[in-house]
Amino acid sequence: MSTTRLLLLGAVRIFQPVHGYLLRRELLSWQVDDWAHVKPGSIYSGLRTLTAHALLEEVPGDPVSYRLTPDGEVEYQRLIRIALRQPEPGDPSRLMAGLCFVATLPRAEVRESLRARDLVLEAMVSASESARRSVETSRLAPATTAELFAVTAHWITGERAWVADICARIDAGHYRFEGEEPGPDHPVDGIWPPAVLPSGKSLDPS
Repeated sequence: MSTTRLLLLGAVRIFQPVHGYLLRRELLSWQVDDWAHVKPGSIYSGLRTLTAHALLEEVPGDPVSYRLTPDGEVEYQRLIRIALRQPEPGDPSRLMAGLCFVATLPRAEVRESLRARDLVLEAMVSASESARRSVETSRLAPATTAELFAVTAHWITGERAWVADICARIDAGHYRFEGEEPGPDHPVDGIWPPAVLPSGKSLDPS
């Protein structure tokens, strides 16, 4: 539910006030039914549930629209930080939901959150390797059980490589984060640092 909740709160936050049909169309264009297992019908029921929990409020109209409540904003901020910091090997949906809205946080916080994520992943690799060795020396567990831990270690190692990759792009000035000047999502030649221009400066390097 946390992935669906983050997707709904984050999408409402972007488009608010927004009616359910537009939100459904937008989320499906992100293919959330594939990677987050969010079915079209569950979007409407999720909006009603979040409204019942006072995380969204209805805006009168035809059709009815939705916007975040103050409690909804607090919950959104909590969920996106969890999505970035706490890995779930084998289920990337929560991270992917967080990436949809990661630019709503400051650049420095995103960088620090990903650094913290990498430390957790590093510890998980060590734990997986230890568990694999333990199984390999066990006389009771099927020998192939060791592969469970081997594949988990490979998943985690791959994610660590991605974390290093995206951190390098963030440090190079990719994307526009909370509190930064409007501009392109990728570095522009001749401007450094490309993502933290003083107010009023032109993005044209000429």
